[in-house]
Amino acid sequence: MSAVRRISCVMVAAAAAATVLTALPAQAAADGCWGTGPTVTDTLGQRWATRYCNNYRAGDVYNYVDGRWQPVGRLYAGDNWFVCQSHGPDNPPVGDWVNDIWLYTEADEAWAAGGWGGFPATHVSGGVNYGPIPGLSWCPWEEDVLPSGSGE
Repeated sequence: MSAVRRISCVMVAAAAAATVLTALPAQAAADGCWGTGPTVTDTLGQRWATRYCNNYRAGDVYNYVDGRWQPVGRLYAGDNWFVCQSHGPDNPPVGDWVNDIWLYTEADEAWAAGGWGGFPATHVSGGVNYGPIPGLSWCPWEEDVLPSGSGE
């Protein structure tokens, strides 16, 4: 096989792979969270280390206000920092993506609770249905949520 033909085959294979990757929803990628984000302080005065994750979709940040789970702000799409993740109520579904994991962060637009709360895992790249986002730690309160002996 000539060098030109081999290069052409490699280029066609690379183009086909790129087409497949761009056709998948962002959440299907196994990229999860990466890198160190800023150290932040929430409205309760707790300091937190953070990691960057890609939320491929903008969405509301939720928290318990006046005794109910409700939106407290909006997080724009992009590479954003998150503190940790924990189980909670089911996320708003995105197509076939469903989850009950929420990522603790601060909203870009705050409406209540200082904008601090949970962001749905269904809006973050790298997750799977009812699974954690790779590369992000569990929140310290997760131990209070998981049933004993669950091993998660």
